[in-house]
Amino acid sequence: MRVEIKKDKDRKGFFRVIPHGAIDTESHDEFRKGIEPILVKSTRGVLLDLKDVDYVSSAGIGVFFAVRKTLKSFGANLLFCNLKPQIQKLLDIMKFLPKKTIFKSLEEADRYLYTRIKKELSKSPRRKV
Repeated sequence: MRVEIKKDKDRKGFFRVIPHGAIDTESHDEFRKGIEPILVKSTRGVLLDLKDVDYVSSAGIGVFFAVRKTLKSFGANLLFCNLKPQIQKLLDIMKFLPKKTIFKSLEEADRYLYTRIKKELSKSPRRKV
């Protein structure tokens, strides 16, 4: 499995992860290893873009849980976009994610992240957006 990681050019600590292919028993370990380098305290958010994923097994869901737990321990967010209907349904059935972390497109997720960052920065008297 190929996993692309793209740094957000405008926001430090934010990444877009694009896995290619199914995330199943055969590939979940490669997916986990591919995303591990960004699971660090300086990471503020990860957008998992599933546009090229048609299938996620329970092994893949297990990786999602582990990633979400790790990010949460740093105070970071795990967001999803471009889910195929069958993956969306699976996550809905499992009640895996709050609705505000699943987006139909990269643009929609980007707007959400921008709003959150702007809100966070407005709380700090030293920073301005």
